Amino acid sequence: MRFRQAFYDLVPEWLRRGEGESILYSVGLVLDIFSERFRLAYESDLPEYAPDDALTYIGRDRAIQRGINEPSTAYASRLVRHLDDHRTQGNPFALMDQLYAYLQTDGVTIRTVDNNGNWFERASDGTRTYSLDQGNWDWDGDTTSWWRFWVIIFSDNGPWSAQWDPQNEGATSGTTTATADEIDGVRTLISEWKPAHARCEWIIVSFSAPTALFGPTTGDDPLGTYLTWGDGAAAGRPVRDSGARYWVGPR
Repeated sequence: MRFRQAFYDLVPEWLRRGEGESILYSVGLVLDIFSERFRLAYESDLPEYAPDDALTYIGRDRAIQRGINEPSTAYASRLVRHLDDHRTQGNPFALMDQLYAYLQTDGVTIRTVDNNGNWFERASDGTRTYSLDQGNWDWDGDTTSWWRFWVIIFSDNGPWSAQWDPQNEGATSGTTTATADEIDGVRTLISEWKPAHARCEWIIVSFSAPTALFGPTTGDDPLGTYLTWGDGAAAGRPVRDSGARYWVGPR
């Protein structure tokens, strides 16, 4: 029952018609407008009931980034559990869970590795594994900067594919189908969910299978020269894997 209808049962008959009806209907209509505004304002703070345009503001307040083409229902369910997710913020698995949700692609494996060779992996099926103190990751020969880490996204099954020449060192989105906004989204997410003391040096997007490269047991990872594209020899021999793309991490 609306206010603009309720008065018919509450007032004498002579107020139900003519000018009395017009005045009471107008007052009831104003009350209906304010009650509807109150209802919408209340529901806009509840992800399960909020309209789609309100989810953006809820996500900003709760520091949960919406994924690439993520459906409203899926995003709303993540917004509901934001407190539980933020309790583990700074954990490598929490970072990878958020990154997986952002990518919105089944079959993506994600790894992180730090300067000491501590590996963490979130497999495509959600399985978590880790290998500590492997000592097999040497990006540039600097073994003292223990706070550095790298994020590796295996996009062999999507969401992106390779484009153009992998030796184009200055490129970012020009070497993959990732848009500038998607790259910025990845960087922002890593910056928000990484450990407070750590710095993400580079983001590696590999188009090889996770068993081939960039893993704790692959055996052919960088030997102190991956910072640059070539080894400095006259022949300009490449040292970075041509089946991957490299984005500078968030600063």
